[in-house]
Amino acid sequence: MSHAEENFLSVPAHLLLTPEDQDGKFEDFIRLPVLGQGTVGFMIAEKAPFSVSIQNKCWGRPALRWDVDFNGVTLHERIDGEWHQRPVTPQVELEPDLTLGLDPDPCCPYWFSFDHNNRRLRYGKGEMRLGCMIAEYQLAGKPSDDDEDPYAWLREARRVEVTASIRDSVDIWRDPVVADVPMKVVVHDRMTMDMMAQGQATVPGNLTPTCRQLYDNVAGEMFRLDTPDFPEFAQAIKESIADPQGWCHETLARKAEEFGTPDPDKTYLRITLGQNQGDSPGVPFVMEIWPVGHYSPIHNHGGAEAVIKVLHGEINVDLYRMLSPYHQAPFATAVFEKDDVAWISSRLNQVHKLINRGAQEPCITIQCYLYAETNEVHWPYFDYLAKAKIANFDPNSDDDYVSFKERMQSEWHRRHPK
Repeated sequence: MSHAEENFLSVPAHLLLTPEDQDGKFEDFIRLPVLGQGTVGFMIAEKAPFSVSIQNKCWGRPALRWDVDFNGVTLHERIDGEWHQRPVTPQVELEPDLTLGLDPDPCCPYWFSFDHNNRRLRYGKGEMRLGCMIAEYQLAGKPSDDDEDPYAWLREARRVEVTASIRDSVDIWRDPVVADVPMKVVVHDRMTMDMMAQGQATVPGNLTPTCRQLYDNVAGEMFRLDTPDFPEFAQAIKESIADPQGWCHETLARKAEEFGTPDPDKTYLRITLGQNQGDSPGVPFVMEIWPVGHYSPIHNHGGAEAVIKVLHGEINVDLYRMLSPYHQAPFATAVFEKDDVAWISSRLNQVHKLINRGAQEPCITIQCYLYAETNEVHWPYFDYLAKAKIANFDPNSDDDYVSFKERMQSEWHRRHPK
């Protein structure tokens, strides 16, 4: 199947396959959904060298093989029945201590991308995305029409063989890893050609169905903090944070030990809207308040999808390849300002850290969560990094939105009597 065929869009964007035998190995091979392209990701059941190869269905024909071991990663090409090592380009500028081969974390996801269109193979760890790539191999350019293309076979290949014992399942993506998907979402009539060409933003139509549903709930122009009945809402929150007798200040002080070792800056306020309906970790809509310099631990959303809208100030989102004590260097950072919207799916942007790096204004966001329809686990916690281990955070509530708004109005009138 190719992009030119009319039924290409009927191919699932991703599939999950479970190994046939109890040892976690496939009896035969993994079949890519589309000829010559796709990405395969998995965790290994035991820390032992393994290889991942792609070839067409005829034994002895040309093939390309990644080898991952304790010394690193290499790529070999089979020509006329013999294997030849090829030079790969490492991509570890943002994480200099990264182990190229077998990872120290037993839960590390490994992924391999095959791309006949761009004549490129890529290998990475963590989320299946360009920012988490570790090494790549660029095939020689396509020869002129008069010469035979030595990699023409890759256009028809869909057979991927994995020698590792696989933990859980294999994640198969229809598309190769080519470019990172922007985290910022803008409405379609504000998308420009420059924004698209530079990968600055995406539109709601490109989101997962779950993220699109969440986006539609909060993206509207009237979904704002300062309203005609309380136009000083944001300023009232700022003053409540600064005032030692303010509700925000006192509540933040009580939460200094929420994530283990006391840290007054590793705190934020969670103001919930509505009730926990069983389709999200905690209450699905949460207004979060981040004073200047305050931050979250590195965490995930338990596999739930999410949308974040900035109501006031700005927030930094640091992205990580996986939730692991061995991987605490972010591979990317995004900044979101007032009215900006960001998205988080179960597979992308899932592991992150929020921090208000601004100088004066608190950041106030609305965060919404929802399990995808395919999620059968409904993990009720956010997992977060606590020193050298992973802990669970039960999404709680510091106050209900209606009650909180009344508190802030009361404090405002006390500080600013008419």
